[in-house]
Amino acid sequence: MNLHAHKGTRRSRARARVLLASLAAAAALTGPLVATAPAASAAGPKPSDPAPSAPGKQRTPAGQQTPAKQRPPAGDQRRDPDRDHDEDPGREHGKDDHPHKRKPAAVAHGLRQFTSDNTFTPPAGVTSVFVQAWGAGGGGGGGGGSNALGGRGGDGGGGGAGGFTWCALKVTPLTDYGVDVGAAGSGGGGGADGDTGVNGTAGTSGSASTVIASATNTTLLTAGGGGGGGGGGGASPTTSGAPGTPGTGGTGSCSTGGVNLSGDNGGPGATGATGVPDGIVGLPPLTATGGDGGQGGGGMTGRGPGTAGQDGGDGYVVIWW
Repeated sequence: MNLHAHKGTRRSRARARVLLASLAAAAALTGPLVATAPAASAAGPKPSDPAPSAPGKQRTPAGQQTPAKQRPPAGDQRRDPDRDHDEDPGREHGKDDHPHKRKPAAVAHGLRQFTSDNTFTPPAGVTSVFVQAWGAGGGGGGGGGSNALGGRGGDGGGGGAGGFTWCALKVTPLTDYGVDVGAAGSGGGGGADGDTGVNGTAGTSGSASTVIASATNTTLLTAGGGGGGGGGGGASPTTSGAPGTPGTGGTGSCSTGGVNLSGDNGGPGATGATGVPDGIVGLPPLTATGGDGGQGGGGMTGRGPGTAGQDGGDGYVVIWW
């Protein structure tokens, strides 16, 4: 029996068993590492992120070429991050590009004031606006004239204030809307004196402020004008002249409801009504006010004609979005 050959055989088998045991141990260690390694992100690193370093990766020696990257074989549906990046270089990875989640473009807010007739065109993106409008005030009535004996004529009635409306309107961007601003009523003339004094003339009513959809000629809101005050009566030989009737306040209305207020009636003693004060901006002087009535002639000052009534205040419109 060759003992040397037998010993060599046993050594070879022992080496084989050690090699197999080593391979099994390596497989037992490598398996969990591969199973628990994080999956590569399809989005890849951001341009501002540091480049990831793989554990245990060796640098390529100088002068040695880096092996070409292996792409998935044809038909393989796995995503290749580098290929995605190459095919869409302008895309910033990690962003949510769903159109329905994009924020709408901001629309700048604005405000326009109207003291005369003009056109309002909503800017792009503006689909609703708020409007405040005042009608014009009525003119005051003229005072009556005195009679020959110095009897006093009646004072003219004060004009009524313009109406007011405040509401929201749906509008179409870049479409014209007509804005008509009410014109003030004129004051009435004073009556002449004589054997019997002449009556003063009434003031005229202020006109309405409106917003109209030009395409359909539809009136969307109206702030009515105040009424003019009545003229004062002339004095007769036996009695003084009667005062003129006060003008009535205008009304407000809007196609969408809102807040609508009537202007005040003209006051006693030839006093014109003040305009509705509500507003997001300071009103120009005398806006929507009724004109004062004229003073009757005669009385303590002796014989004389009545004075003219004052004009009312113009209307006003403010639109903001």
